[in-house]
Amino acid sequence: MNMTLKIAAAGLATAACVTPLFAQRGAAAQSELWWVEKTPGGVYKPPNRPLWKLADLKKMHAGQSNWQQQIVLDADQDATYNSGAPGFKISTRMHPFTPTVFVVIAGELHFNVEGQQPVTATRGAIVNIMRTTFFSYDVTGDHNALWIEINPVNYKTVNVYPAAGPAPAPGSKDGKIVKVLFNHSPGAYTKPNQLMFNTFDDVIAKCVTGFRVVDDHVHVAPLLGYVNLADNKCGTGSLNIGSGPDKPDAPAFNPHTDFGHLHAGPVEWWIVQVGAIMGKFESMGEYHAVEGDVLYAASMGWHQMAAEAPSGPSVRLAISGYQLINMYNTADGSAGDR
Repeated sequence: MNMTLKIAAAGLATAACVTPLFAQRGAAAQSELWWVEKTPGGVYKPPNRPLWKLADLKKMHAGQSNWQQQIVLDADQDATYNSGAPGFKISTRMHPFTPTVFVVIAGELHFNVEGQQPVTATRGAIVNIMRTTFFSYDVTGDHNALWIEINPVNYKTVNVYPAAGPAPAPGSKDGKIVKVLFNHSPGAYTKPNQLMFNTFDDVIAKCVTGFRVVDDHVHVAPLLGYVNLADNKCGTGSLNIGSGPDKPDAPAFNPHTDFGHLHAGPVEWWIVQVGAIMGKFESMGEYHAVEGDVLYAASMGWHQMAAEAPSGPSVRLAISGYQLINMYNTADGSAGDR
């Protein structure tokens, strides 16, 4: 049954307010109440699930050094979890129409990107490859690497490879490899985009917040939180600093009630980069994730997130196809979760 609910709206990660359609420019609007038609949330179509645990992925691929597992596939994004042994290499290629983002969980990935100096990405790195840009990468160092690759949907249909290299194998029994000619130039980086950013070196050490990737159908923002406020050296500027688990006397969580916030349409998902994160999801329940795990909130589903490592930082890398609006539940009169 469709439900019409009253909500309060605010911008994801930036605390930007939503301006009413006919309000004067600059007017604050977070306190205004809106109605939205709420369809049932918490609907997950495989491979999407509320929680992919890295420990479980390793068990699924026990005995394998090089593997790939689809973890997200929805209307906007296609993401895989990957493992590679030293020497594993992805040959030079280009996506003419779409960007590609890599998030390194462990090990070392060495990238060669057209128009850029080579970079080596380690734990916490976010590597952003612009559209129309040739790139290649290989696993370096002494240990297996783990990384997540994020693409807009349908990117696989337009991989192209340089003619100077060997012809790739067709991806299907009906496909054939042909040579084509077209003009191209490497995609330009505009702020906040850059080739590589590291959550440990920049977000935690330098207190740099906000979106780090703003591409077509790929938005990425590291969200920093502390349960122990004494550990917080960044002040109180981030909405996620100071967030924490439920109070001991809080009532038992019921996933079949209205709570937290939702996104009317697009999904949001997270990679835990350090610490521990709690996620509550409509119809599904409460989940607890640690470094390397992936959390996912299905479209139109109520959800609520929090840092829960007892000490030190907890960082969840928020990912979506769009710059989302948090629409907070107002049924209990609070509208104050994160």
